[in-house]
Amino acid sequence: MSLFLRIFLFFWLTAALLASSFFLLGRLSGSEAIERKREMLEAQAVTVATLWQQGGHHLLRQWMAQLPRRERPMVLQQDGHSPFPRHAARHRPPVEVLQFPLQAGVQRHGFGHVSLIVEVPDTDPALFLVARLEPSQLDRLPRWLWFVSAFLIISLISYLLALVLSRRLRQLRLAVQEFSQGDLQRRVDSSGRDEVAGLARDFNQMADHINDMLSSQRQLVSDVSHELRSPLARLRIALELAQRKGEHRDALPRIEKEADELENLVTQLLSLARIESGQFQLERQRTDMADLLGQIVRDANYEGEQKACAIRLHSADTVSLNVDRVLIRAAIENVVRNAIRHSPRDSEIVVSTRKNDNEFQIIIDDNGPGVPEAALEKLFQPFARAGQSRDRASGGFGLGLAITGRNLLAHGGRVHAQNRDAGGLRVVLGLPM
Repeated sequence: MSLFLRIFLFFWLTAALLASSFFLLGRLSGSEAIERKREMLEAQAVTVATLWQQGGHHLLRQWMAQLPRRERPMVLQQDGHSPFPRHAARHRPPVEVLQFPLQAGVQRHGFGHVSLIVEVPDTDPALFLVARLEPSQLDRLPRWLWFVSAFLIISLISYLLALVLSRRLRQLRLAVQEFSQGDLQRRVDSSGRDEVAGLARDFNQMADHINDMLSSQRQLVSDVSHELRSPLARLRIALELAQRKGEHRDALPRIEKEADELENLVTQLLSLARIESGQFQLERQRTDMADLLGQIVRDANYEGEQKACAIRLHSADTVSLNVDRVLIRAAIENVVRNAIRHSPRDSEIVVSTRKNDNEFQIIIDDNGPGVPEAALEKLFQPFARAGQSRDRASGGFGLGLAITGRNLLAHGGRVHAQNRDAGGLRVVLGLPM
């Protein structure tokens, strides 16, 4: 049950209980006493009519004198005058609160004071029996009891509602506090289908995401340390050899190579950090994708000549997209260079495009050894490699494809890889049209 429906039903139940309680209190506060008095007056009205027709006010006065004082009604004409002229003064005080001309029914005079009026049948001029009911005769409950009853009902329902809502929110709050204090494995019960359960599921999802991010960050620091250690160690060895031999001619190229490698690693790390921070603006411009791919393929063929690899552009659709040209070029070049690095000699790498729904796809197919299925999902994570080995012979730092993934994500696109049936790896870069 949703939280909205639950709150609605709680308030609806409160209103229903209040209405029922007031009805019962009203029954106890005089309506039954009034009904009993009305029945008695109607019976007396029949007697009064008979006596009035037989003997006039003489018989009527004698009969009324015999009635107990609490059961003796007043006999009035419609204008409020008594049919007993000599005794009119006796009825003056109670008559002052009545409304004239008299009408059969109930007249109320402030809290707890009621006058009940019944018309005497077959009398001319018309006569009315009037009975005054005091609060003590109504069995009326005190006014404070009405407020106390309403207060207790509202308090009870409010307490139950607050208990149901606060208990689950309190659990969620404790979980947030424990999570903020470092317990990254803290989760909350997300069973249910209301809004609180939805909030609990969102919290658990957020906690999983943060835990994964921190784990990835720790792994990234570990990987960066490992990647930096190797070229620094080789650089130190080259310096020691240069100092020992006293000749720098052979050591300087090695030192330059390792320095370039360190600079490349730091540059890629800074690029990845800049993209992941989200603190950069895409410099979008209308870009002819066919022209951009043609430039990338021409430049890549110079690099592919060292391994006798040919990069061929096949079926490039003429599409103009609003993208950051520099970032998209870097994303595509990283995939092409990765394909060259893992392709055998005298092989061909094919770059093609296609339109799929509202997406423009760039497809790079190589003839390399492919990637184990278990490693495909991690291929675009920092320092990810197809094999478990950290051997530098495989080439690269494992950052190029990670940068590609982040660049595509910044454009609202996506990238994924799959092994080809004919052998090799296929990487598909999707950009929204």
